[in-house]
Amino acid sequence: MAFALRQSSQEPAPLALPRHLAAGLLAVTSAAALSLAAAPLPALAVSGGGGVSESLAGKDLTGQDLRKFKLTKGNLRKVTNFTNANLEGVSLFGSLSEGAIFKGANLRNADLESGNYEFADFTNAVLEGAFVNNAQFVKVTITGSDWTDVILRKDIQKELCAIADGVNPTTGVATRDSLLCP
Repeated sequence: MAFALRQSSQEPAPLALPRHLAAGLLAVTSAAALSLAAAPLPALAVSGGGGVSESLAGKDLTGQDLRKFKLTKGNLRKVTNFTNANLEGVSLFGSLSEGAIFKGANLRNADLESGNYEFADFTNAVLEGAFVNNAQFVKVTITGSDWTDVILRKDIQKELCAIADGVNPTTGVATRDSLLCP
């Protein structure tokens, strides 16, 4: 009878853990992975939000370039004057802007959502593409303002159309046309 000799391999045999130790290690690793997966993610805001800006109530910001400012939830009451100011793309989300003056202001693509603009003056302002969801426009002045591409609720559109007149001197668009008045 012939016997064949096996040569031993140069590689050591893999380390074998006892079953109870392997099961415990798997449980600890799984628990750690689950606790990391359940960790809260950072909050991300879409429109508006953020902290409260400083009060600008009663300030004269005529002709200022304010494009880098965030006026989110700002206090702009007491006749804050934005005449001919550049507010393009600025967030005025939730601002208290009762009586604010936006005459000739550039408000293109600005976020005016959830703001209170009661008694505000938008004479000759350009609001093209501005966001105005849930904003209050009670007793406003809109002569010569351009509301092109601003999405309005039907009831707000009807109220603004009732007082719309004039042509915007910057864009040449009639206020009634920009509001899509019947």
